[in-house]
Amino acid sequence: MKNTLVATLLLASCGYLSYAQNNVIVKGQIKGVESGRLYMLAPVSENRVDTLGTALFQAPDFVLEGRCDEPVVAHIVVENYSGGFPFMAEPGGSYTALLTNGREAYIRGGKLQDAWTGYLKYSTEQRQKISAMKQRHQTLVAENKYRSASALNDSILLLEQQARKETYDFLGQHDDLITAHTYLENAQMRDAGAEQCRKMYESLGEGAKQTPSARILKERYERMEQTEKGRLAPDFTLTTPEGMEVTLSKVAGKVKILDFWASWCGPCRLNNPALKKAYEEYHDKGLEIISVSLDNKSERWKDAIAKDGLTWINVSSLKGWKCDVARLYSVSAVPAIFILNEENRIVATNLRGEKLAKYLEDNLK
Repeated sequence: MKNTLVATLLLASCGYLSYAQNNVIVKGQIKGVESGRLYMLAPVSENRVDTLGTALFQAPDFVLEGRCDEPVVAHIVVENYSGGFPFMAEPGGSYTALLTNGREAYIRGGKLQDAWTGYLKYSTEQRQKISAMKQRHQTLVAENKYRSASALNDSILLLEQQARKETYDFLGQHDDLITAHTYLENAQMRDAGAEQCRKMYESLGEGAKQTPSARILKERYERMEQTEKGRLAPDFTLTTPEGMEVTLSKVAGKVKILDFWASWCGPCRLNNPALKKAYEEYHDKGLEIISVSLDNKSERWKDAIAKDGLTWINVSSLKGWKCDVARLYSVSAVPAIFILNEENRIVATNLRGEKLAKYLEDNLK
């Protein structure tokens, strides 16, 4: 009986220890907000964010405790305020922070976080130095001091080359979350396509590939691959202004134009007359248009349809940029156009104006 009790206590203590080792504790001060709630959030996929922990606070001090099972880029967010404070959270890590709307804000602690912070500080200093030199170069050119401008330009190129090398060297020392997050952030900022994201992911080491950031990068390029030329267009069902459901694969047409737009999008509205002309000329020959609106106000959407005379198929989720179909097609800007053939395969993207007219003429004679 005694041995059984001891074993039970050991198992219980081991379970508690394992949980404690996965805790992430951030202590510090917050300025600019008197009281409220803090959240520790971390993306686990392109579409989902986990809440690692929450805490009420009364300024200036706060203690926020969360839990993670692997290193992850977390964000501390103040409820009802936009933005957040990113940091690399590690299981069992303890951090100190100053949360404020200014350059003095920081989160310190943990091997990954301190290495990342040091790299960002140096990288920022280099970018500022290069930016100042480029401004000086423009001034010299404006003053017709071409010899000095040329010499300064050579210095700029050398500094940029050095900065790239030092970045590669730094990332080469890390087969972990730092490298994976840097690549993911780069892909998102550049709005990199499927091929670029795939190459970034494949260049990662095995350690980096095991991180959440790498998994999101992989998810990103796999999603984008679904709408590459030659692929079967991802199917979806959305609702018309009259409340009827339309499924893409059930729409008949020799050529189908899948048009992502919105009533608030100026370039989209300017493109509508060209689509209208194409529809009037080629609809009887097998052209169909399915316009997916990224509006979130029903009346604005309907008014734009009526005003622009869009007599083809119009559908929307009325969720704006949260539209699942827009995400399915990797739409990051509107207008976005996909051309489908009779078998619903994507044969071209973003054809407009003369290029679209030429394609329709060649394929719907």
